[in-house]
Amino acid sequence: MIGLLIEKCCWAALAAMGFATLFTTPLRAFWATALLAAVGYGLRGMALHFGLDLLTSTLLASCTMGLLAIQLAHWVHTPTTVFMAPAVIPMVPGVFAYRSMMGLMEMSQTSTFSTDLLMQTISYGLNTVFILLSLAVGVTIPSLLFKNRSVKDIRLLRSRKTRV
Repeated sequence: MIGLLIEKCCWAALAAMGFATLFTTPLRAFWATALLAAVGYGLRGMALHFGLDLLTSTLLASCTMGLLAIQLAHWVHTPTTVFMAPAVIPMVPGVFAYRSMMGLMEMSQTSTFSTDLLMQTISYGLNTVFILLSLAVGVTIPSLLFKNRSVKDIRLLRSRKTRV
């Protein structure tokens, strides 16, 4: 299980770097894109393995990615969205979107269709929408929480020596 998860994380990192190339991400931020994609995909896979549903796992992973992106932006000297957008793309639910579109196409080609096909198509479509929303919300929540703060000011990331 661990070997397969590591392999999937490597593929997610590679895919994210491909999308980073398309989005003209600076070369100095490629490692951050790959790291975020691997961590997010791995965390989602671990959460799924331990029994969480896909929606909750995706939300947890994207929130973690958003928190890590704040620190990485400080290290890379680049806004979070520059390397965050390509890192999230490997977690987009392509299979659900494909199946919902295929269901819609099948329904449009026949005058009569079964209620099972309708229900499956609606289910796939709603799964796609909700997973995309959880990705978007999860990525933006940390940015909204720490909107007016520098990474140096965030208490969670300070060392214990500087706390009073």
